[in-house]
Amino acid sequence: MINPANNIMPFLAALQQNNNKPWFDQNRDWFKAAQADFSQLITDVIEILSDTEPKFAGLTAKECIYRIYRDLRFSPDKTPYKTNFSANIAPGGKNSPKSGFYVQFEPNNLSMCGGGLWIEDKNILKAVRNELCIVPEDLAEILESKDFKHYFNGLWDYQKLKKLPVGYEISPEHADLLKYKHFIAINYLTDEQVASPNLYEHIANVHRTLHPMCRLLDDIIGEEI
Repeated sequence: MINPANNIMPFLAALQQNNNKPWFDQNRDWFKAAQADFSQLITDVIEILSDTEPKFAGLTAKECIYRIYRDLRFSPDKTPYKTNFSANIAPGGKNSPKSGFYVQFEPNNLSMCGGGLWIEDKNILKAVRNELCIVPEDLAEILESKDFKHYFNGLWDYQKLKKLPVGYEISPEHADLLKYKHFIAINYLTDEQVASPNLYEHIANVHRTLHPMCRLLDDIIGEEI
């Protein structure tokens, strides 16, 4: 199996120092080699994770991998390339509305794996919140489990509300759940972990721990997508 430390991480480290088109064009063969390694890595990860989530079976790396080129249209940062390789493994590919598993490699201890449900549709968010008002214990039990806390420091608080959304009633002990707009958990990886021969085993363990939350959320939104 691919060890990211052999080619992927060195390329990305060099790109961090030379994030410009002339350097990228001069090193395009290196990029293609690192990209091919990452594609093979994601192919292997899909196969491993399919043991836990059969819906991943049959996915290709191409369906899951994000482009390295940044969208500069509305960004004040005009550097042309991302300094990571990333993929979202989900039924239907990276743009699926269902729960997925995200893998990112980036030097300087910025690598990560994890995932869950990224919500862009307000009807999906409403469906999740409505269900949590009725049965918050199912999700709360997962988040409070020993295994979950071993790999994750709670849910990612990106775009989290400071107050409860209007019109919802829930027990005070579970009220914080309704403040989330996305239900994502992240496990951060050091460069040393990325280089470790145990990387694939670690990724599989993280996914196995995350899977009950993903399955619960997909069951909730099943009729909305």
